[in-house]
Amino acid sequence: MITPTPNRNLNPSQSKQHWRLRRNNKPVKLISLLRLSPLPLLASIIAMPSLASGYDIWLYPLQFDAVNVSWQLGEAKAITNREGYDNQPAFTSDNQAILFASDRGGAHNDIYQYHLNYNHINDKHQTEDDKVNPLLTQVTDTEDESEYSPQAAANGIRYVVEQGVPHQSVWIEETGFPRKRAINSMIPSGYYAHHPELGTLIWARYAYSLYFEPIGDTADERHFVVANAGRSIHAIPSDKAFSYLHKQPDGDRVIKRFAPDSGSHTPLISIGNGSEDYGWSSNGWIFNIEANQLRAWPLTSKTDHTDQILQWQSTQWQSAQWQAITQLEPPTLAHHSPSRVAISPDNRHIAIVWAR
Repeated sequence: MITPTPNRNLNPSQSKQHWRLRRNNKPVKLISLLRLSPLPLLASIIAMPSLASGYDIWLYPLQFDAVNVSWQLGEAKAITNREGYDNQPAFTSDNQAILFASDRGGAHNDIYQYHLNYNHINDKHQTEDDKVNPLLTQVTDTEDESEYSPQAAANGIRYVVEQGVPHQSVWIEETGFPRKRAINSMIPSGYYAHHPELGTLIWARYAYSLYFEPIGDTADERHFVVANAGRSIHAIPSDKAFSYLHKQPDGDRVIKRFAPDSGSHTPLISIGNGSEDYGWSSNGWIFNIEANQLRAWPLTSKTDHTDQILQWQSTQWQSAQWQAITQLEPPTLAHHSPSRVAISPDNRHIAIVWAR
């Protein structure tokens, strides 16, 4: 779990570097935002649901049946249940807590940590004001900035800091130390995925494009990976690769594997009409929601995910089928439209975000 540290005087100046994006192998200036990637922008506008009055995180027990190769879901428990923004859940590496972004502290988002006290998980610990919940800890506390997209790090936490357009980047806060930049690139970073052996995959805000920053390097236009990418990017468990959602010209959306060492892109499975958000279990299953149905798909039964092993999927991915787990029922009358998912490293729990 993460030990909160004071966040005082944590507004280091950033040089206002001009950076450029690449599309179709041609550098273009950031100022041409609307011309940068009209296809995903238009698709996002068309597919945009009605505005929610808030988002809540609910926790479900999860169990994998190795004999029948299937998953079972248990009864939901509220991690948050209030009007407001509680979103982007991520489990700590010890399975004992959930990190998430929340606006409960005021006008800006901060990172909070919900402690999974298994001895009291069935107690009615939720109060009308979650801020007095003893299982809840505030990790960041900044008055003029917002923090998003928390992820557990080896000795702390990574998150995105929004410091005003275009200054938005990935930072790391290790236990007992002030935060510092987690990437060298000045590309405005909306989302990211970090691999401890490879580096960081960056989702460029405004551009719908991915850039890869190898460990010790600085990502710029030379490190362009792909355009028309969705926000859900991940380091694939037990693999030297990342996954991302690729939006196709025909409207299809395909989860693909990107291996930085070889530069290969391998189609894995289409999400069809499902949510653009997905998550990985540590044993190699992708979880996704379509029309309130929780479903999953195994990458491979092998633990060594090499490019050679995955070659078959480059031609057979279109026949891949999701395995239905269960039809999700809204946890209360106030909730609808599940979206983001996060699976604990021990595969015992799944966190699901519900709109209000």
